[in-house]
Amino acid sequence: MKNREEQNCVKYKMAGNVFYNMRSSKRWDKKLFYFQILQIFPDVAAAWLGVYLPAQLVRGLEQRWDLIPLLLCVVFLAVCIWVFEMLREGMQEYLYRNSLSFHLYYEKLCFAKIMDMDYEMLEEPEKRRLMENTWNVIRNEFGIRNSFLTVPMLLGGVLGTGLYGTAIGRESLLLLLVVILNLLASFLLLALVRKKHEKYHANLNSFTAKASYISRQTMERTAGKEIRLYQMADWFVKKYEECLKGMDEIYGHIHNWYFARGSAEALLTLFSEGFAYAYLLFRLAQGRVTVPDFVFYMGLLAGFGSYFEQMVLAVLSLNSLDASISYIRSFLELPESVWSREGIGEEKLAAIKREGVLVEARGISYTYPGAQEPVLSRIDLTIRPGERLALIGLNGAGKTTLVKLLCGFYQPSEGEIRINNIPAKAFARQEYYSLVSVLFQDSHMLPLTLDQNLTGQAKEGVDREKLKRALEISGFSEKYESLPHRGDTLLVREANREALDFSGGERQKMLFARALYKQTPLLILDEPTAALDPIAENEMYLKYGEAVKGRTCVYISHRLSSTRFCDRICLIGDGKIVEQGTHESLMEKKGRYAEIYEVQSRYYREGERGEETGGAL
Repeated sequence: MKNREEQNCVKYKMAGNVFYNMRSSKRWDKKLFYFQILQIFPDVAAAWLGVYLPAQLVRGLEQRWDLIPLLLCVVFLAVCIWVFEMLREGMQEYLYRNSLSFHLYYEKLCFAKIMDMDYEMLEEPEKRRLMENTWNVIRNEFGIRNSFLTVPMLLGGVLGTGLYGTAIGRESLLLLLVVILNLLASFLLLALVRKKHEKYHANLNSFTAKASYISRQTMERTAGKEIRLYQMADWFVKKYEECLKGMDEIYGHIHNWYFARGSAEALLTLFSEGFAYAYLLFRLAQGRVTVPDFVFYMGLLAGFGSYFEQMVLAVLSLNSLDASISYIRSFLELPESVWSREGIGEEKLAAIKREGVLVEARGISYTYPGAQEPVLSRIDLTIRPGERLALIGLNGAGKTTLVKLLCGFYQPSEGEIRINNIPAKAFARQEYYSLVSVLFQDSHMLPLTLDQNLTGQAKEGVDREKLKRALEISGFSEKYESLPHRGDTLLVREANREALDFSGGERQKMLFARALYKQTPLLILDEPTAALDPIAENEMYLKYGEAVKGRTCVYISHRLSSTRFCDRICLIGDGKIVEQGTHESLMEKKGRYAEIYEVQSRYYREGERGEETGGAL
């Protein structure tokens, strides 16, 4: 059964995809569009004159033309052929050279589409597969670029087949029928062989995958230790040889089928050409055709076969373009954003930033695409302006999903989120994001300068006073000032050899500074002290107290001891709010929170005693 992605791609027909690509080429470069069509006329004209010239030469010799008129006729036809071929070559060269960058047209459209997509779409498995396939076909530009050679080949094949077929049919429909049947039989054989090729190639994939895995593992440092330590080299060599032998056998089967097809095609060609020669010689003996006509029709038969083959091969070659354009069209036609296009307006947005945010989750549930059960179920939660709320729970409880809903990355399957009593969907996406700063565990740095990563702005657009305060509160100021190039320091060493990498703790402080620079009324901190030692963690908590004054803050942590500075603690379990209250009230309740807190406290106490006794039991 086909998945939805494949069904979406099937809805586009090959002809529609070809026209779509041609229209796109017209938007990118009008000559690319017109030359695909215009190229066929000099191509077919040159070939037709190439058939006509020898026939005309024979006619002139048979009719005993004077030498000068005969030479002038031959020279004239030869010059015409040369002119048409130069026109064709010029257009073909333009298509070849200027189609090199055409994939950038689709890349630009798809990039703009991704930037406009809701984050939730980026995480849906089905849409991720579609996105990955789309980028693969765009970056492998030859699938699209080759269309600028294949489309003229197809159009030329259609025009040439029609023109030559009409000329042959006027002489003999039987002769035309025999040639067509021969060509159809040849391509039926080709289709059969290609099916066999695909069948054997499917079996080949298992061997190539194994061989690739084995060769890759032999070069891995981690696997290399295991191979040598446990003396597995002979086993790896044996398995690799088995894969090579299996691939060789499959290639042998494929070769045999192509050899059989070639032998059968040679017999068909012998029959077809033999019939054509016999028929035309018979007509010549009867005086129904002349010697020049005989030469002309033999040229037409060869040309007809060539154009028919060209047409069919072009159709087969367009399969790659068909698949590529189907993926691109499916991706570009994904639904628009769920966010409002108009938004709430600058005045209301400014009032929210000034007054602080009241966040309300009203009966929200969320089910991941393809999942049977919701990860969150009927959550009701209100976070007051300026409140510091801790979200805690075991792995898989739904904390991260709830945070992504609060950030606006996901939309609830049921219920709604409201900001200052305004439904979240009423905001424009950028309006909503301007209210939220987040410190994620898995944040990524861009291969830009430190200041650009911290502020998201070019050097001249950075608010220095605001940046200085964010650096001081986050505790990153000392490290920032110690850098030789300070804010101009490059990051991400994979992209820049001169770049600097930070330790886990430094990176965490830097990310905190980035979140603070944005100065939003809602601040979300996801395991902000995970990479810090206890001393640095305590210092960071003191910084948080200063940083979140007047802001609504949501804090996520597995360490329950670190949630005590929050005004309220919310324990999530199995997608629901299990308990909520202050640390003291929850400990007095002696419920689930108190149980988890006691377990963690006992673990830390035992760890400390173990360190004091040198780990002795």
